[in-house]
Amino acid sequence: MARSPSGTSVASLLKMRSLGTIGFAAVLLFYVAWPLYAGYDLKSSLDGRNVEALNTRVDFASVRTSLRPSVAAKVDKVVSDALRKTGMAGGAIADRFKAQVMPRIVDGVLATLVTPEMLIRIHASGRSLKEALDGLVVERASQTQGIGGGLMIVSGDETQGGRSRIEEIAGALGIDSKKALGGAGAQDAANGAAGSGSAALPAKGGPLPKYGLGNIKHFSLNGPLGLSVGVSRDASGRKPELTADLSFVNGSWKLTGLTPAN
Repeated sequence: MARSPSGTSVASLLKMRSLGTIGFAAVLLFYVAWPLYAGYDLKSSLDGRNVEALNTRVDFASVRTSLRPSVAAKVDKVVSDALRKTGMAGGAIADRFKAQVMPRIVDGVLATLVTPEMLIRIHASGRSLKEALDGLVVERASQTQGIGGGLMIVSGDETQGGRSRIEEIAGALGIDSKKALGGAGAQDAANGAAGSGSAALPAKGGPLPKYGLGNIKHFSLNGPLGLSVGVSRDASGRKPELTADLSFVNGSWKLTGLTPAN
């Protein structure tokens, strides 16, 4: 039997090379092909408004946890701006007010936003998750049941057409609170999310984005059984609008985290 200069047989070398090729192919299958198929199946579920399929592809509890810091930061900005406009910024009273109000708003936004029905509605509207999130934060903060009535303060003389404080905040943030979620309000959005999900957010205008490999802006490992994928709705964009975390859970790849770009 022929041997290499180091004494290893040619057959052994070929066997090692073959095993290496098989191993490399297995890695590509597990970390690339399988997650890509899971992503395609997730998009197909959104396109087909398939709530049951989304429940198998998305770990909604984990996604809510991943979104909590982003939601909390947006809520803090809205509430802080409102307190500053009313002259209540800073001090023990403001701190206690924020400590009481903010968790309730954050919980309300997450409960409304992270559901199969709401994700379907956002996808069908052509809006980004960040746009929907911004609108929900402003609308939830404007609901008296969400903030104990503390932020529904009228600017100027109400009899002379003064606008509500929350409208001023929305304007400062560049958000149309009436259009962000179809003008229905956070409570209506929550009811829609809890219902059939057939009602859609108003379309943003123009054709809905089509996703392909060009929309993926970064792809990296996130631990031995996790992936981080940056996605942009515009394939020509350079930066991702949203980072999705995928984890191998119970024998399949699932969406376990979402982080909108700032």
